[in-house]
Amino acid sequence: MILESIIKKINVNLIKALSGAEALEVTQGIELALAIIDVRMPGMNGYELALKMNEERPNNKVPVIFLTANYIDEMEVFKGYDTGAVDYISKPVHNHVLLSKINVFLDLFNQKQIIIEDALQLKESADELIMANDALQKSEEKLKSALEQLHQLTQYTEKAREEERKAISRELHDDLGQALTAVKIDLGIIRQNVSESEVVAKINKVSALIGDTIKTVQRLTSQLRPEILDDLGLEAAIEWYTQEFSQRTGVEVLLNMDSGLAIAPDISLTLFRIMQESLTNIARHSKATKVEITLKSAGESINFRISDNGVGITENGLKSKKSFGLIGMKERADSLGGTFDIYCENGFGTIIKLVFPLK
Repeated sequence: MILESIIKKINVNLIKALSGAEALEVTQGIELALAIIDVRMPGMNGYELALKMNEERPNNKVPVIFLTANYIDEMEVFKGYDTGAVDYISKPVHNHVLLSKINVFLDLFNQKQIIIEDALQLKESADELIMANDALQKSEEKLKSALEQLHQLTQYTEKAREEERKAISRELHDDLGQALTAVKIDLGIIRQNVSESEVVAKINKVSALIGDTIKTVQRLTSQLRPEILDDLGLEAAIEWYTQEFSQRTGVEVLLNMDSGLAIAPDISLTLFRIMQESLTNIARHSKATKVEITLKSAGESINFRISDNGVGITENGLKSKKSFGLIGMKERADSLGGTFDIYCENGFGTIIKLVFPLK
């Protein structure tokens, strides 16, 4: 009843159940944005319910927030994440924290629905093109030119769909991860200014939960294009973003960029995203105090370089298949037809270097 009264403050369709068996019954065939499950329940505990719920949804897993009134050790936490948990909330529940977490997953769910609708529309368009293609084949020579154009359009549509899938897979990781990193940094700042041990412990717990969420949430269904890129260009966008980054993290950013570089909008967006991901990783892992960003023309090529004075990236970090940020940057470099390198210099600091043709 308390949870219902809290959650009804936002516009959400709420399904309630008093046991695991009832939950499986009332949610059967329903697509869920989020499940909030008490760890301790009669008959079937929360972990068992999460497992059974997601067994029925092999291609559409339901994110789970577990509620608990008891202290849980590390093994219990791992057990929860194995069953599909994205977060733990201890009772008594903090209304604002719970609603904020729910809104995050509602946004993810809504964005996912938009993507599905777009995919269905693309499929309908492809089906229509195939039907048109069959009709045109019957028209022989006088429709031969139109048939070739349609074939090219079909190829373009398929290519666009593949590129869209690849773009979604890399873009979903970026923005939410950056937002969560910013929250974690702000919590660290708050923690430095708090003396009460109980409050510090709660801040540490929330910070740890955010860290786990960063690892869990690898995708984000938004591909927002910064307006300053379109209005003022890449140079101004980098200056604006790095200034915001410095104010938020205290890391000094030095810029060394050629003025007036004529870079196409799609390439500018790609470079901007690589810079975003690089600075996010620096804030999260490097312990750096200074970053230098270089954007220079060299004949028919563009050199883009980001370096820091932090602890450097490990060999395991470079080779990890879970380094989705690095994978995304490499994919972006490939889309420009360029070369991408990331390495340490003299045992400390990290350097990201991208070279690609201007045309």
